[in-house]
Amino acid sequence: MSFQQRALIALALCAIIFVAFDFFSPKPEPQPEPAAAAAEADAKAKAPEKVAAVEEPEADEGPKSDVPAIDRELRNDRIALRITNRSPARGGILGGIELLSEQFKGELTATDSLRLGGAPTLELSLADEASDVKIPKNASFELRGAGADFVELGYRGADVEVVERFEQLGGYQAKLSITVTNRGKDPQDHRLHLTTRVGVADSQYDISRGLCRTADDLEEEDPGDVEDGPIHSSGPVTWAGVDNKYFGLFVVPQQAAADCEIRAGEGGFLQNRVSSGVVSLRAGESQTHVFGVFVGPKELEQLQAFDAVSGNELDLEEAINWGFFGGLSEALGRMLLGMLRWFYGLTHSWGISIVLLTVVVKLLTLPLTLKQMSSMKRMREIQPEIAKIKAKYAEDRVKQGQEMQALFARSGVNPLAGCLPTLVQLPIWFALYSMLSAAVELVHQTFLWLPDLTQQDPFFILPLALGVLMVVQNRMMPNTMDPAQAKMMRWMMPIMFTMFMLFLPSGLAVYIFANILLSIVQTAIQVGIRGDQAAKPA
Repeated sequence: MSFQQRALIALALCAIIFVAFDFFSPKPEPQPEPAAAAAEADAKAKAPEKVAAVEEPEADEGPKSDVPAIDRELRNDRIALRITNRSPARGGILGGIELLSEQFKGELTATDSLRLGGAPTLELSLADEASDVKIPKNASFELRGAGADFVELGYRGADVEVVERFEQLGGYQAKLSITVTNRGKDPQDHRLHLTTRVGVADSQYDISRGLCRTADDLEEEDPGDVEDGPIHSSGPVTWAGVDNKYFGLFVVPQQAAADCEIRAGEGGFLQNRVSSGVVSLRAGESQTHVFGVFVGPKELEQLQAFDAVSGNELDLEEAINWGFFGGLSEALGRMLLGMLRWFYGLTHSWGISIVLLTVVVKLLTLPLTLKQMSSMKRMREIQPEIAKIKAKYAEDRVKQGQEMQALFARSGVNPLAGCLPTLVQLPIWFALYSMLSAAVELVHQTFLWLPDLTQQDPFFILPLALGVLMVVQNRMMPNTMDPAQAKMMRWMMPIMFTMFMLFLPSGLAVYIFANILLSIVQTAIQVGIRGDQAAKPA
């Protein structure tokens, strides 16, 4: 069996394992509906002893606050953010996120892109062993000021005053400034924590993550990674946050944070807590902690243009998963995404744009494909001699191998030449796969009968059609295997590939369908040309 055949079988087995794992793996607890989650959040707010976002020393409950509840909306042309004072120290200042783009209008992602189900996020905490001051768990911050693009909330205790100012900037950017003032008579230390959270979905494809960008690398943890306990990343931390496949909430400290911690939270959430270093304040002294905030879809240009806080290169675009070929996948992915957008500008259809992009990639890789087909043709021509050698030296594997190598040398055939073009094209295929998987531009985009190019085909038409096309393609390809192997590859590969494609986004299926269809057309043309040449008189 050739290397190419082994590689195909290995890929097919990986596909089966992937599907089986998705089917049999234990599913996370279902996330409550937004209304139910909101009711649950309100109930928890009335029973603080049942809530423990992080395992920290608990602050005193303090007296019940009579500060009126406040919800203020900040809005620009892309996003509306609801700022709340109901529980900034026990859930977060950000009580609601609404995406205003026509792309998301009327969809659940417009109001719950992070699957929070009505729960708040962007939570402030001083509850740390290193902090001399604490904020009572039931504290409500009073409204200190508000405008078209900012809300300022404050808490004033016996020995500390904390003021949070949330300012909405352009696009998906905001700035959060937290000022801590020592109102006591003695010096005080404090260590500030800011927690973000994301809901965990019952999906092996759209996985939620916690991200910590340290000086060394981008640390990313999913819910399975933190099942046995929280995972810490030591600083300096330049940015941190949570995301799912297409949307994210990231905080960028103006001064690098000391560390961050990713953990599983109650209620089906994944939490990321970024922490400052210990700050010492003399009596009457204040310290302001400034954080840039990105919240919204992970659009490449928006992530690249982030400038809510000044500093070094942030590389927020690292939150986009370009695949496992590293910088090569990212470079190819950006180039392919640019081409896809250019085609969309011409056609105003993302489905047609995917087909046109497939044609371009097919043309660019055509020389390699032709070389592969030529190698397979030469291998087929010497199959009778290979069969004779196998029969003659069936009991002597060493001699059989020597004779085979001699045959390849006489015929000018390189057994690896058929799979080398495939290996060269692998980075392109994986980059295209990752780009189509991560492009938020495809979310909720329809094409023909497909309601969403980022979701599986609801009628399984494309996967079944792909299986049929693969059978046709296998019958047209030059056969370099013995009949038993050929029969297995002809039927088993399409079946396994169809099973694999059942659960993948339909945008990927559109690409693969167009690619196989173009390959069949190319093979038919080559067969026709060879037939015409064979029919000509010598």
